[in-house]
Amino acid sequence: MKISSPRGTSDILPCHIAEWHQLETTARTLFKTYGYSEIRTPVFEDTGLFKRSLGESTEVVNKQLLEIKSQRAEGASDDAGFALRPEGTAPVVRAYNQYDLGREEFLSKLFYMGPMFRGERPQKGRLREFHQIGAEAIGRGANHPLLDAEIIALCVKLLKGFGLNDFKLKINSLGSAEDKKNFANWLRAELKGKIDHLGDESKSQYERNVFRLLDSKDPACKEVINTLEIGSRHLSEAGLKYFEEVKKGLDQLGVVYEVSSHLVRGLDYYTHTVFEIAYAGLGAQDALGAGGRYNGLIEQLGGGDRRFPEQVGAMGFALGMERILLALEAQGKLVQAKRFLDVFVVAGKPEYETETFGLVHELRQGGLAADMDFGRGRAFKKQFEQANKLGARFVIILGEEELKNATVGVKNMTTGEQTIVDRKKAVEELSRQLERL
Repeated sequence: MKISSPRGTSDILPCHIAEWHQLETTARTLFKTYGYSEIRTPVFEDTGLFKRSLGESTEVVNKQLLEIKSQRAEGASDDAGFALRPEGTAPVVRAYNQYDLGREEFLSKLFYMGPMFRGERPQKGRLREFHQIGAEAIGRGANHPLLDAEIIALCVKLLKGFGLNDFKLKINSLGSAEDKKNFANWLRAELKGKIDHLGDESKSQYERNVFRLLDSKDPACKEVINTLEIGSRHLSEAGLKYFEEVKKGLDQLGVVYEVSSHLVRGLDYYTHTVFEIAYAGLGAQDALGAGGRYNGLIEQLGGGDRRFPEQVGAMGFALGMERILLALEAQGKLVQAKRFLDVFVVAGKPEYETETFGLVHELRQGGLAADMDFGRGRAFKKQFEQANKLGARFVIILGEEELKNATVGVKNMTTGEQTIVDRKKAVEELSRQLERL
């Protein structure tokens, strides 16, 4: 019986890897421009990390957390055990605290790339194993509204660098932790009595995390939410001023955005600025990425330093790589994967294979991408077909005359031109010809 990959996961085959390389290379180059350094965290963490950071009432913890079965010690808490990471922010904050990065750095700018996991039913653009590119700016120097503007602009620039356009950026502000608390109380008061006819899920969200109702996909719930005039009534004077500075920073950088009072994001740790970028061509699962400010999470996870009275600030985002590739495909901008080889060595006869093997090694030692046919005595024509499949730019032919005269035949697979080269100068001559291409 043939075994397939687990449902909700996918293999990234060689024919598609160039698409992923494009995203990763573009991201690394741009992150370097903005002063970000890479961090790599484990793919699983203590379950308690996500319950404390994301919130017990969030969908991620209640429905999507993919926990690893392990034997629990007698008397262990409910938080014991491990879970595959559903997002990158909490692990980065955990590492920031664990290694006391704030001791040496006033502002730590970190980026990551890698797989994340969710336990819900898979659907197009929403797999159980998915990949993200993300960035986090953390530290006592991360409390400036212009940093919010810079990070949002970086996120937009990344998407444009990948070749995407026609996406929409929405931003909002939840205000301070106190503003957010007042906002939740106002929402519950406004919705009281209006949700009685809604489904059990909406009623549960009203009690557990009322903000989830603002981006509900349930038509009946959306109809109720649309009657609310939210605006910026929940923001204090300081919260309003902060958000205005963020918008001014975006305006200064020429970033086009739309203020959406219904945008809240579904994780408990967000405060002040939140944003989301979507591409309508993806259908229901249209989000390419999102992020926001999460002041307070560092202290909540055991960080902070008594020597410095100011709060450790933090702002970040994550982009879904699979979603981006789907959007690029929809816009006809996917990179076509091209397999290429500098040179393929063809043996004129089966008895020349050992000599061919040695020449391939010499070419590789000289820094050239080289290969040969390992089909044991395959016909001359079949070896050339293999060279074409591998995208070889040149083919070296080792025949009876070439071996007798200590030469090799070199064929340019693009022009068809063929020359005879001294065997000892083969690496030098091929390197020179490759430089011309």
